[in-house]
Amino acid sequence: MHTLHDLSAGDFRYQTEGQTVNRNEVMSEITIDDRVGVVMGSADEGLGAANFLLSCVIEFYDTLRECKDEFFEYPDFYTFQATTDPADYRMFDVYPDHKNVEVAAEAETILRAVNDRAISVLLVPDRSQKHPEIEDITRRSAERTIEHVYLYDPSGLLDDDGFEISVPRQPVTDWFESTADSMINPPPKDSLRFQSGQQDRISQSYREISLEKAIERLF
Repeated sequence: MHTLHDLSAGDFRYQTEGQTVNRNEVMSEITIDDRVGVVMGSADEGLGAANFLLSCVIEFYDTLRECKDEFFEYPDFYTFQATTDPADYRMFDVYPDHKNVEVAAEAETILRAVNDRAISVLLVPDRSQKHPEIEDITRRSAERTIEHVYLYDPSGLLDDDGFEISVPRQPVTDWFESTADSMINPPPKDSLRFQSGQQDRISQSYREISLEKAIERLF
């Protein structure tokens, strides 16, 4: 819940085709019942989805404030990490740590894990598209539950058109570094994916895609 004290909705900037827009023009509304999930290969790969995740976190808390005067709650947001060296994404309010889910790098297994947690907003990394074998019952469950899917690039920037989210470089840079430090073999600091953007801000880009296109990127 540290994000409540360090960030607010006004700290986020959204752009499409070089023009500043409102959040609801590029992203789905987040209710207190939504469940957001980020799929990743290497544990630091998911940092490319960090700005999107933070935007959802802040909207969750802003919505919760409308319902309650006092609370100690965390959103039901998850990471699905296809690695034996998972990172702890608690600095992005993925907490408690059981919400950082270690999964096999296999599409059926990943989608089952996503379904089991009733994810409604899913982020998948931009990688080579394949045609994985998915059981029909698994696919149908995903179609019922997942409402929006977004593509992100581990570098933070997609090659094609989408929308950008930027956040203040501090304190977010510290959260990137803390997340990397939680790994058994952390990557070098200068390789972390937060260099893009203006001097005082970090920018990352995303694009909404279909569930079918997302499944094609599940390893």
